[in-house]
Amino acid sequence: MLLLLTLALLAGPTCRAQNILGRKVGTYFYIRGEDQGEIKVIRVYLTIAKCIMGIQLQFGSHWSDVYGSNSLDYKDFQLKDGEHVIKVHGKEANCLCSLTFTTNQGTEFTFGFNRGKPFDNSGGPDKHLVTVNGMYTPHICIQGMGFKWTHGPQDVGSTQLPGNPKTSLNTSKKKKADKDKDKDDDDDNDDDDNDAPVHLQNPF
Repeated sequence: MLLLLTLALLAGPTCRAQNILGRKVGTYFYIRGEDQGEIKVIRVYLTIAKCIMGIQLQFGSHWSDVYGSNSLDYKDFQLKDGEHVIKVHGKEANCLCSLTFTTNQGTEFTFGFNRGKPFDNSGGPDKHLVTVNGMYTPHICIQGMGFKWTHGPQDVGSTQLPGNPKTSLNTSKKKKADKDKDKDDDDDNDDDDNDAPVHLQNPF
């Protein structure tokens, strides 16, 4: 029983690290906050050698904790309203050396120094980045990173499209109602004509 418990505890970090690109050593982290809103700012802290030392995300107006370590040398990538990260390109050696984020609006922003073994990651069509996880060694660098993707919300244009047929349908219904009303009016007149002889023939 004790052996099974030990294996389960050891398997936890291993399973969590399976989707991490780069080195899977060090302390595991997962940045929580996607329930606070979309990613608005990506802040990356750099080492003296310009490798990735720490990362922090702003979800809506909420800032996450710093994962890895902070430093005086950092850069912010601020996303516009409706802008989402759809692809990440990176390079890794002993540390995560660089990260390049590409958005649905064609913007690219690079953190770090362009050296090491390259990797690419995306969620596929119609998906965007919601948060990241990874492995780091405190006060040294982030050594690997994984990316969580999800389907994006409908944009304003797409949410308005279903309303167009509805407006057209309402207009058609109004025209049909007007036509039916005219028909009913004609029918009423005919009924009045048909009723007149009946009343005249009634002997009381």
